[in-house]
Amino acid sequence: MNKKGFTIIELLVAFVILFILMAGFLRGILLYMDYQINNGLKNRASEIALKMSSQIQTARFNPNAICDENNPNPFLCDVGYTYPYDWRSAQCNGGNCTFEVQNSDGDGIADFYDPYNGQNGNFSATPTNTAGWLRIGPCNCDENICGCCYADGGTQINNAVCGERYRGRFIYAGTTLARLINPATNSEVGKVAGVIVWYFDTKGRYKYVSIPVMRDTR
Repeated sequence: MNKKGFTIIELLVAFVILFILMAGFLRGILLYMDYQINNGLKNRASEIALKMSSQIQTARFNPNAICDENNPNPFLCDVGYTYPYDWRSAQCNGGNCTFEVQNSDGDGIADFYDPYNGQNGNFSATPTNTAGWLRIGPCNCDENICGCCYADGGTQINNAVCGERYRGRFIYAGTTLARLINPATNSEVGKVAGVIVWYFDTKGRYKYVSIPVMRDTR
């Protein structure tokens, strides 16, 4: 009576097939986890951008208030501020705004919506090394949160958050600022804050959400 069993070669082939199947299964799990994390980061960044935009649009604004930690709307405060480029006398005409023209680092992102001076993907290891044209940026970060500081003076703003840890990665926030004028009278008619919320995804790629928030200050 013949007894049939598995040979060593058959067992090895079975193990190889099982290993390939398991490797594909694990890769699928990792890809799904990456997708979930990156999708969550994107959604949370959008939420932060909308919340900050709403704060700028609705908070009380006093154009003569000192730009310190107690300012009711610090993102629009420009007392003593030196605007970069021509952002002190910006104009918008037919949907085209002069503050959106500059792209000094050649990365394809207008400086008004760009937190870094250089290729943004290179800043994943130094994320708070922000560009000089940023009006307010992340500062004094701990393991879970970053404060907001005026980039030109380093003054921290009370109760303002410009960074948070989300799903193991940080999401950062900052703003730029331009002063809108009426070219006929050269008088100020409003201000616009460029809200920028950004992060580096699971592959280290720079991702961002930007919203211009215009506020009539007349």
